[in-house]
Amino acid sequence: MAIQPPKRSYWVGFVIITICLLLFPINNGPLRCATVAALAILFVAVVHKFRKRKLIFYALIFVAILLAIFLVSPGRKGEAEKLANEYTDALRTYEGTRYIWGGENRLGIDCSGLVRAGLIKANFRQGLLTMNPNLVRFSLSLWWHDCSAKALGEGYRDQTKLVLSVPRINALDETNILPGDIAVTKSGVHVLAFLGGHRWIEADPEIKRVILVHTPDHKNPWFDEPVRIMRWTELESK
Repeated sequence: MAIQPPKRSYWVGFVIITICLLLFPINNGPLRCATVAALAILFVAVVHKFRKRKLIFYALIFVAILLAIFLVSPGRKGEAEKLANEYTDALRTYEGTRYIWGGENRLGIDCSGLVRAGLIKANFRQGLLTMNPNLVRFSLSLWWHDCSAKALGEGYRDQTKLVLSVPRINALDETNILPGDIAVTKSGVHVLAFLGGHRWIEADPEIKRVILVHTPDHKNPWFDEPVRIMRWTELESK
């Protein structure tokens, strides 16, 4: 009869797998499902492990119930200006991150992943700071629904809207746009985000990292391509 490995090895191994799923930069449908499943299984495993330690057991159940109540509560619309500031701050935290196609975190990110990751982080942070479940739910929805640069330029589930079209960013009158607006190339292969004050941020597939660029910049080919300036509808002041 084969000797069974100690249960602790399974526990440690599963924790490592869950952490790897959370940190893995590439995000797609199967990986998202695997991450959610791993977190759910891990929670059940933790509850089961502490089932005989009543204080910890009931604390875990209580926290889970509170979280569920929070997430299903109605919430409210976020303040566009605060969210825009949080968004541009979040985008800057990715400066220097290496470029990985399909990536969405600090270990690797691509152009559409960058503009989405910044908004995910901004909504999640503001949602927790202001106890607004609507923003937390929106951040989770953004994480779940991946998209390309082309989709962002086409309205992305009614979450972006066209501000204007210009022949190139270098010729753009920035008084017509707001920090947090994004520029999608006419070809639909690249997207950049405006930070304000002639500053843009992008995950550049040629340079292979996230860079800050001051306009005008005639050495960077993306700034001389036709673009559609899009705005996240969430960041539009009514």
